[in-house]
Amino acid sequence: MNCVKNILVTAALLTAAALANPVPAAAQSPVRPLRVLIVESEKLPQYSAAVEAFEATSNAATVLVRVDDPIAKARKKIRQAAAVAAPDAVFALGTQAAVLAKAELPNVPLVFAMVLDPSRHGLDGPNTAGVALQMPVDDLLTRYKLMLPHLRRIGLIYSSAMSEDFIDGARRAAERIGVELFEESVTAPDQVAGAYRRLRRDIDAVWMIPDSGVVTRDNFAYLAHRTRNDEIAFLAFSENFVRAGALMSVTPNYATMGTQAAALLGRLLRDHATHLIVQNPLGSRLVVNAATARAVGVSLDATILTMADAVFDSSSSAGGRWR
Repeated sequence: MNCVKNILVTAALLTAAALANPVPAAAQSPVRPLRVLIVESEKLPQYSAAVEAFEATSNAATVLVRVDDPIAKARKKIRQAAAVAAPDAVFALGTQAAVLAKAELPNVPLVFAMVLDPSRHGLDGPNTAGVALQMPVDDLLTRYKLMLPHLRRIGLIYSSAMSEDFIDGARRAAERIGVELFEESVTAPDQVAGAYRRLRRDIDAVWMIPDSGVVTRDNFAYLAHRTRNDEIAFLAFSENFVRAGALMSVTPNYATMGTQAAALLGRLLRDHATHLIVQNPLGSRLVVNAATARAVGVSLDATILTMADAVFDSSSSAGGRWR
């Protein structure tokens, strides 16, 4: 009996000592931070803003790899970076980054951003989530109308790559804000020039949407040149296109996209989603090209300028009149 009592007393004393003198934090097993491989399609300020916000929100240990290389070399870079990082998840920015990361690391949870038409590129299935590139269509057209009060007729060129739901939504949104939508459907990118020629006499603006069956380097250059000559507003979906000559764009707020991506990753790891999760971007950014505005006769008065988040002037030689 005394033996048992001595054991109990000894145990109690040891417990009290442990509580009075806890193991130093450095000696305890630390909680391992989340490891994330960040894959960028190329070096862009938009990607950098999203990455910075993602890292600040997720508190993850990150390794960055950029895959602006031929496909074989890009694949190898992802494999090598994954071998070093041993990632719990991937955050991919841009179409090439997301597609290659999904192919090379199919069992690693993937969150993507700034991807054009993710389902078309096979970015679906379990453990995959992303922030959409396209703003909600009602928000887009409303902001365009605020910037261009006299806007009445918008030309829309699209292909079968765009979902019928999106096109129907565009029609309804245009009707709600009092704008008429003139549509041309194409089956190949080389039909875009002809579609524009059929539209140009009836429209005030051309709206370029993120349609992989329409958007090519050549088609952008053609539309930027022709709309400027025809004094037609060119509404694009990317800030890069505005820098290159489109009149304006309403784009996501890229830092907010990074924050969203971090939240989506937490959800993905917690819920083990069995299907693709895509969220609309929450913030927006309106950018305007002042040189193009002069060329097509759009007056950028003080009120309009205060609504823009950024105003570029890509060409000092642009002609045109102000009205």
